[in-house]
Amino acid sequence: MSEEYTLVRDIVYDHNERMLNIRKYYPFFKLTDISFSQYKEGKFAVLDMGYIVMAVLRFFIEENNFREKMVTYNEYMAFMQDVLKRDFELVIEEDEEKELIAYIFDKLKNDGKPFSYEYFDPVSKQRKTVRTKILDNKIVDDNVVYYITSDAIEFYLDTKEIKDESNITIAQVLLTKMISTRNFKGGTEVVSRINNEVSRLISKKNEILGILSYDIFEGIKAYESFIKTTVKWFDEEQKLFDKNKQLIEQALRAGEEDNKFYEAMEDIYHLESELNRAMNKHSELLNACTVLQAKADEMVVQAKFNRLKSSFDFRKVLSDMIKSDNTDNLNLFTKPLLRLNVKKTFSLTLLDNMLNMRTEAMEDGEKIKENKYDENFKYDDEIEDERIFENHRIFLAILFDMLIANEEFDLRQYNEELVKKLGKNVLKNGDYYSFVTHLCQKSSYDMSEVIEKPDTFLEGFMKKVITEESGGAKYKYLIFRIDFSKDNEILENMGNEIVNVHFRNGAQ
Repeated sequence: MSEEYTLVRDIVYDHNERMLNIRKYYPFFKLTDISFSQYKEGKFAVLDMGYIVMAVLRFFIEENNFREKMVTYNEYMAFMQDVLKRDFELVIEEDEEKELIAYIFDKLKNDGKPFSYEYFDPVSKQRKTVRTKILDNKIVDDNVVYYITSDAIEFYLDTKEIKDESNITIAQVLLTKMISTRNFKGGTEVVSRINNEVSRLISKKNEILGILSYDIFEGIKAYESFIKTTVKWFDEEQKLFDKNKQLIEQALRAGEEDNKFYEAMEDIYHLESELNRAMNKHSELLNACTVLQAKADEMVVQAKFNRLKSSFDFRKVLSDMIKSDNTDNLNLFTKPLLRLNVKKTFSLTLLDNMLNMRTEAMEDGEKIKENKYDENFKYDDEIEDERIFENHRIFLAILFDMLIANEEFDLRQYNEELVKKLGKNVLKNGDYYSFVTHLCQKSSYDMSEVIEKPDTFLEGFMKKVITEESGGAKYKYLIFRIDFSKDNEILENMGNEIVNVHFRNGAQ
């Protein structure tokens, strides 16, 4: 009966937890279904999405956790350019390469949506949805930066440990993520892994002592490898232990002050006790390594003495000379030291070399290469001008399209259209306020006059949009005027205030 109960419990009551554990693997296999044979008519079919996913995860772990910095899109793009050229020998045009890298990034982020799948929960008799991401983003100092999620770190660690880093260090990086996201149960599982790793290292120390006892050379190799992969990380591991302990203490204080975390308090206490146990075992490992170093040095010295003793026993020779009162045997090891080769010779062939050497007058002068001007170099002000024109071009195109489609609208409606097409952060852009300021310098605009003779900075941009941009010809007969709001209505845009204005199509 008990066996049947255990079977049912494993199937029914543990099913929900198993489905949640699977989520860290789901995005990888979902992404590997993506075939590049369908993209650009199979032009990039040589690319392997599974390899790219693992490479990007390792890159984000390096940047986010080892270097403790967020990743910008430009940094990701530079990394992917190296991957495409180095690993796939892919050489394409710059614009096409940027489009391909953006396509891959959209797939990794799942177009901004989490990866999700449904499963049946036999306990609640309902279908549930699991959601997870491998990459996420946030805004820091008005810039979008990206970071890897704890699920993605855990997935990568399950595939293989990271080279040149201790498993304890990596597990603690994951533990920090778990505590930050308040996944205290998951954190307890990570600490259990740390305890298992510490126990394994202690056992490894005992194995090395056994090898040293019967084979000093193999034992030294194993000892040096153990020291290289274990002892060198102790300081870093201890810092991470202290950091995670402080995070848990903060969580405990937050739980005592906020009733929202009251239900999680038991998990937090359990995690704290497990972490304390792990720190104690880690201290035991440090002591064990110290003992190993002392015993290894002692065994190496003893092994050297034993090998020397088997070849020549100085004590026995000294005892024999004293008994026989004869020191002639000292010649056996003093003569080799006194037979030094003091004769010096000089090869006659060196004379020929000296006579044939070229003098300084015969040496070739240094060739000075002609400095070539880099035609692709751009000064900072040129880069700024390009950015300003690009932003003003977009703002003008949207304004002109609205004037063609509407007889009248105001700045509020124009802002809503900008947000709709460019995102809400466009209203934080300084070029937007510069554009509105320049636009309101005149109360009316006639594009035919602007093309013939632009008077202002902004009219110069208008002329470029109409005469140089594709599709700009449809704006060349456009006439509109700007009326300032009589009641001086104030618009609040992202914390900034701006007076509302009205745009009216036509000269009248």
